[in-house]
Amino acid sequence: MTHSRVVCIDDFAIKKGQTYGTLIVDYETSKVVDMIPSRDTEIVAQWLKSYPEIEVVSRDGSIGYAKAIREALPEAMQVSDRFHLVKNLVDGAKEYIKRTIPVRIKLEASITPTNQKAKKLTKAAIRKQDREEAKNELVRTVKEMYFNGYSANAISRELKIDFRTAIKYIKHQGRFVNASRERKSILDPYKDTIIALNHERKTMVYIFRTIAKDGYKGSYRSLSAFLAEYNEGLGRRHRKTSPESTLRRGMLISLLNKDISRFKEADQKKMKEYIETNEYLQNLYSAVNRFREILKSKDESRLENWLSEVKRYNIRELNTFVRSVERDIEAVKNAIRTEFSNGIIEGVINKIKVIKRIMYGRCSFELLRLKAIMS
Repeated sequence: MTHSRVVCIDDFAIKKGQTYGTLIVDYETSKVVDMIPSRDTEIVAQWLKSYPEIEVVSRDGSIGYAKAIREALPEAMQVSDRFHLVKNLVDGAKEYIKRTIPVRIKLEASITPTNQKAKKLTKAAIRKQDREEAKNELVRTVKEMYFNGYSANAISRELKIDFRTAIKYIKHQGRFVNASRERKSILDPYKDTIIALNHERKTMVYIFRTIAKDGYKGSYRSLSAFLAEYNEGLGRRHRKTSPESTLRRGMLISLLNKDISRFKEADQKKMKEYIETNEYLQNLYSAVNRFREILKSKDESRLENWLSEVKRYNIRELNTFVRSVERDIEAVKNAIRTEFSNGIIEGVINKIKVIKRIMYGRCSFELLRLKAIMS
């Protein structure tokens, strides 16, 4: 069916959220080579074995596709897609900002180096943090394998974990956190946001909806009790504050993809002043920008130094990305030094979406496949 030496491979939704297939596109002609009604590793590997002439496969970071290519075409070059690499890194950086910074930052309280100084952890706390992170990394790996078509039994065998543990990790939502002896409130991660919005005279309903969007799962009553106690101690005279004294967290997130010169001058000043007080944020932006520079430079020799330096930052979300790169190091280096990418396949997936819309869901997979190949 194909004589192409270079193909792109990616998944697409047959029925969004339920069933997914695999799309193979000729890199040189941008034509659909074939469509498979599955993204299961064994099925994809079986298809690839039929085309030993394939020399290069561009893909995203899917471990399922990586394994299928390795089994079927051991001599083929695998190339990790640059767009997905940057997206995964930026997504991790966003999660760090959301985890550590409130929705609204009170600048008069926040912009002091002493407030941003990292608390030195004890050896026991570091060990606890490492155990926690290792467990959550295993959970993420289990979920990724399940998402890519592995069964719970296959995951159990591959990762050498109990079958019941694999099921538990597949179903688990959020992070596993080791129990602490210290009594904590479900409001603790959101208190800075609550206080900032309270000072802006926002209503209780508005504050509740804001933190609920940010992940708060507690009750309205708990929020009401906390604010009643806070305002009683604070007094009404402290509730007035100027809108100019706050910085929105969304601006710091936007800065991951947007040059600071595109913001208003007043906002630029706020961001610069705040970032200067936060060494972790400085390292975060530096890591993202330098990774983009490495991709642009086509110099894969710079990658190892970048990985080593980012590990020293000790930012959990960046460490997760680093581990994913190290697991797929050759494909990532190939992404840096070659021109191959999955860019062309995104346009093909959009065409498939158009065909599905035109057919109003009546299009069988085989008809969809034929239309895609012939278009």
